[in-house]
Amino acid sequence: MPLPAIGHAFPMVPLAWALRNAGHEVTFLTGFDGADVRNAGFPVVDAMPAGATKNDGFPRIAGENPALFRSMAHLSDEEIRALKPAVVKLWDGEHDTFVAQAGRLQPDLIFFDPVFNAGLAAAAVLDVPAIGHNYMLKRYAPEFVREHAPRAFEHHGVDLPKKLALLDIGPPPLMEAGPVTWHARYVPYNGGGVLPDWLLDPPSRPRVAISLGTPLPHRTGTERFTHVLDAVRDIDADFALTVSESTAATLGPLPDNVRATGWVPLYELVRTCTAVIHHGGSGTMFSANAAGLPQLIIPQGADNDFNARAAERYGFALVGSVGGVDAGTVERLLTDDGLRTAAERLHAEMQALPTPADLVPAITEFAS
Repeated sequence: MPLPAIGHAFPMVPLAWALRNAGHEVTFLTGFDGADVRNAGFPVVDAMPAGATKNDGFPRIAGENPALFRSMAHLSDEEIRALKPAVVKLWDGEHDTFVAQAGRLQPDLIFFDPVFNAGLAAAAVLDVPAIGHNYMLKRYAPEFVREHAPRAFEHHGVDLPKKLALLDIGPPPLMEAGPVTWHARYVPYNGGGVLPDWLLDPPSRPRVAISLGTPLPHRTGTERFTHVLDAVRDIDADFALTVSESTAATLGPLPDNVRATGWVPLYELVRTCTAVIHHGGSGTMFSANAAGLPQLIIPQGADNDFNARAAERYGFALVGSVGGVDAGTVERLLTDDGLRTAAERLHAEMQALPTPADLVPAITEFAS
């Protein structure tokens, strides 16, 4: 039961495949573009109102909570953590439809989104075990969610589920301190797609992916792209800019060494690259980690700054700002052996973790 958003639903797909392949039935209960998990082969129950889209509510949410959707570079780690109650309050609600639809499905186990209280409330109402599937570096304990997002629990007259476990897919050395039951290896799933011919050819010089986030109310306009494009135009490398044709058209003529990719599965791109420039989203960062690549992170609010600092501390990433990246920064990304060594070290640590399939027996035992 991920929050209705693609970035919350897609990270659950590899474990869902593992459970399906072990003979279990898996259904996603979500909505908006989170329902795109249907393209991974799963049935989806859409709990959102017919005809509603993510853009119907997100501008209001972002407008009412601007501190969560702008740069946090000026904040300390403690000040960023102090915003966590506001994060779970964003999605607090009675969630009648989610709970009712979960009741119709009659699950034996619910996987819940750490910041979205609907799954926890549904598991408590149905008296079934629940597992938190964490897709980020921050941790949100169920008790924390119960305290700061209480409406669904109070409305349905329940407390937390009696049987709870927590699963992380983020790299353990980067994770915020906190309880966890299992660590799973991050297996990238960024959606499917037909690969373009150019992606199948070995690059003749370094290839760098540029992925600066999907358009949202706190990520509008072209400034975040134009500054990076100016920085890379004279670099002896090829840059793959992951934007749609419509977004590319707003950027004017691209430098000769930059290609707008359109939609392409992100991991299939980054695994052909030498480095990645991105906004600090967990899915993008973990995909680059899974390929063992150094990164340049230009945070743009939400969890981006928290992720960027963890990456910088470990040593595989440089951290920049919109307007604060130049050709020298990009050259260092491509040539700094320390960045690459740290990226490869983290990759090896991730590869040593159990796969989602390895964890299925333990999960099945927990649910029984």
